[in-house]
Amino acid sequence: MTATKPSVYTGSGSAIDDYNKPKQQLKNIVQGNNENWGLFDKANKQHMTVLAQLRTLQWTVKHERWGEVADIQRLSDFLKSDNSPVKKPLKKMDKAELSKIISCLESIITKTYK
Repeated sequence: MTATKPSVYTGSGSAIDDYNKPKQQLKNIVQGNNENWGLFDKANKQHMTVLAQLRTLQWTVKHERWGEVADIQRLSDFLKSDNSPVKKPLKKMDKAELSKIISCLESIITKTYK
């Protein structure tokens, strides 16, 4: 029997790495990503459309001064999740990316209130 010395693999990447790669949502939970991705610009029409859709979906919270307002934290969690078509903060999105979010929310509205 011949003895061979063990060798260390020095390549990069493997199927196991891909299998063990956590999803983005889990990574946000583990790392404690507390950045609010739902902050919006009230002068941007597409941002206001997103807020209107949040109210239509009844993603709202009670506010002392304004009554019932759109739930920005829930929007932030949605944008960070795997269900979002664009994983970026709302203020950093361009027009095409915002239209993807708007169409996604429209789809959720039609499926919810069919």
